[in-house]
Amino acid sequence: MKKILGSLLFLTLSLAAKSTYEWKVELKDKELYLHQATTLSMQCRFAKEGKNDDVEFIPPKTSAFDFELLSENRRFEGERQIITYEYLLFAKEAGEFSIKLEPKMLFTTQSAINNVIIGRDNVNDLETEKEIAKIDPIAINVLQTDSPLTGQFSLHTKNDIQVASAYEPVHLEITVEGSGNLHALKDLEFDIENVDVFSDEAEKDFVLSMNGYTGSWTQRFAFVGKDDFVIPAITIDYFDPSSQKKSVLKSEAIKVQINKEGIKAEDLVDKVNLPSQQIDLSAYVEYLYYLLTFISGFITAKLVRLPKKIKQKKEKGVRIKQAKSAKGLLEVLMSCDKDLFSTEIEILEAAVYKGDELALSAVKKSAYAKL
Repeated sequence: MKKILGSLLFLTLSLAAKSTYEWKVELKDKELYLHQATTLSMQCRFAKEGKNDDVEFIPPKTSAFDFELLSENRRFEGERQIITYEYLLFAKEAGEFSIKLEPKMLFTTQSAINNVIIGRDNVNDLETEKEIAKIDPIAINVLQTDSPLTGQFSLHTKNDIQVASAYEPVHLEITVEGSGNLHALKDLEFDIENVDVFSDEAEKDFVLSMNGYTGSWTQRFAFVGKDDFVIPAITIDYFDPSSQKKSVLKSEAIKVQINKEGIKAEDLVDKVNLPSQQIDLSAYVEYLYYLLTFISGFITAKLVRLPKKIKQKKEKGVRIKQAKSAKGLLEVLMSCDKDLFSTEIEILEAAVYKGDELALSAVKKSAYAKL
């Protein structure tokens, strides 16, 4: 009996007072260029008695910066809880700024203590008191540039043919690779006289990294014409922080020669059982060319994308199946597509951070079904 009372007294004393804590905040770059990315590290170390307390942090809403979460880590050193956030900041405006961070400290309340003492069943749903942590504002200076892109990039182009028949599609693939605000790159457009231009939305294959978005941006085009034409060179301006200079990505203009003979009209129809009266097919030839071009382009696009989509789905499925714990599955779903798996992520967060019961196999099955 004395042992039980002693344990309850210890628990009461440890929960009754707000735990002490210490915030350590570091901004990698205090001066950067417009659209450049930098990292913000925030670490909270609780005292011993703070193992049941928590932190709630929402990045400030500001027109000058975008906050992107890189990672969130919670761990213990003995009985000391340590919570670390890593954010990527993109500068959207030039000027001198002061960033004010206001994480909320969540402390267990007296009501929760009473629940523990009298043995109520809802102990896991702890009531908390909130307190705004006092963190000194962070001064940051953003320098003006004349380019919409900032980072380090390279440009690659690939076309299939430069001699084509009339109305035969000429394909061009444009890829920008590198690190920076790659997500801000806009779709390109071509306006060529007497040439029909077809294009897909850009394919964005990049991830968040310490240097911004890292990966590739690709857009594909098809050009259809009946006379010789030129696909003009493209130029993309960007600012390179490493050299502190404006740079230009530039492609070469592509001259396309059209074979005047092309495909003959009589090759497009079956000569067997033609009516005795001669039909003038010249009015239909251009329509047939466009129809064939559209069909071939549609089929080609599907065939090109299908293997990649299947591969990506298979890779995500394997990662979901191999997750061994709620925390491991949570990390997998967050990195795959946090919007697609929002329901599963909410369930997993409640299990990881609040101790809710969880059927891991059911959550895996639900997530896998959405692929």
